[in-house]
Amino acid sequence: MLKPSVFADRRNRLLSEVGGPILLLGNGHRAKNLPMTPLPFRQDSTFLYLTGCTEPDAALLLTESECTLFLPPPDADDPLWHGPQPSITERGAALGFDRVEPLPHLALRARKQPSPKVLAVADENKNRLLAAWVGADLRFGKSPGDPTLVDAIIRMRRTKSPAELDEMRCAAALSAKAHIAVMRACRAGSSERALAALFEAILAAGGGSTGYPTILTVRGEILHNFHHHNPLEPGQLLLVDGGGEVESGYGVDITRTSPVDGSYTPRQRAAYEAVLEAQTASIDLCRAGVRYREVHDASSRVLARFLADEGILRCSPDAAVEAGAHALFFPHGCGHLLGMDVHDLENFGDLPSYPRGVSRPDQFGTGFLRLDLPLEPGWVVTVEPGFYVVPAILQDRALQDRFRDLVDYERAASWAGFGGIRIEDDIAITTTKPENLTAAVPKRVDEVEAIVGSGPFAEDLLC
Repeated sequence: MLKPSVFADRRNRLLSEVGGPILLLGNGHRAKNLPMTPLPFRQDSTFLYLTGCTEPDAALLLTESECTLFLPPPDADDPLWHGPQPSITERGAALGFDRVEPLPHLALRARKQPSPKVLAVADENKNRLLAAWVGADLRFGKSPGDPTLVDAIIRMRRTKSPAELDEMRCAAALSAKAHIAVMRACRAGSSERALAALFEAILAAGGGSTGYPTILTVRGEILHNFHHHNPLEPGQLLLVDGGGEVESGYGVDITRTSPVDGSYTPRQRAAYEAVLEAQTASIDLCRAGVRYREVHDASSRVLARFLADEGILRCSPDAAVEAGAHALFFPHGCGHLLGMDVHDLENFGDLPSYPRGVSRPDQFGTGFLRLDLPLEPGWVVTVEPGFYVVPAILQDRALQDRFRDLVDYERAASWAGFGGIRIEDDIAITTTKPENLTAAVPKRVDEVEAIVGSGPFAEDLLC
């Protein structure tokens, strides 16, 4: 865990960069169905970054002369329902705060601040409350708050300190155990539901949680497939895109694709090797000063060459990439920033990931590229090329007309039902070579085939 002094240093740096006052609200509880049964709570990442506070309904006021944490006081009946609770002073002291006030004091203090800098959070109730106090337009993901504050937060959070990287290494080690457990339990006759439960149980047993909803599916061509209702059948590929998050909020994002039978078919192996080659080429480019678009393009060229070798493309790989025809089978960007969120800082839109004044490309496929900046030491990015046979894309009339001269659609149709393959790792940018934080999860063909199905059924482990 990070020490309270780390958070104090961050607050001091933020004040020195943008000045005060700064008024930030954390997320609150949101009801699942009854007021007494809330949804799982996750603190706003920037609030967590600056305070280390994981409590709902907390707030932070930073001025040139003081740093105040506001916390809800214990309810009178807490000893009955929740056991004895520490005072807000004790809770704040554990986080390194000398000044802690009851949350009911916040409204008056907020209205007395001259034009405080504020940020939107995922809890829209909090945004409406803060907007009423300070007269700001706050909408999570759309109107993020004070521009100078947003810029400073982006600069600070985008570059990871050695301590932050250690937190991500812890999340990677825990997530590796979960991925390997699923590989060992992967076999025909099991189910997505049982394997997803096993994956998340390993994370929970290690003191972690999921950083995002786990994608575990034999329908890997559906990129964000969060359903777990399919049985595992012979000949299928199981795609697992899952990552753990540790208590500090830092997490990882890992994808592996395994053969349900324990061995890839010749066609599966050819496609898998192409995706792995693409990923290897892109990871090697993850160096300081390299524009991330070059990382993406490296994967695109390798996959286009595979498509040409398979007779799916009627043109050269370079011509396919220039036109975007390869994106029929690789329709997303190669990766994104990673840290306290799986798509780190994306609540600020493209501000953290594109140069100012530069919009995403409008070309099919590359329009989903989530990062296009020169890489810097301390950044962590994912590298996740994939190969997918998506019926809706191949049957799209507009795309067929656009790429008719470049793509052999009859040949492409012979791949119907293939599914999808994605291989994803998390790469820390250093002053020298890239560091793969998630290298402990097997991905070479021989490694994967040796481990798949080598353990008991997930159902036997869980029941």
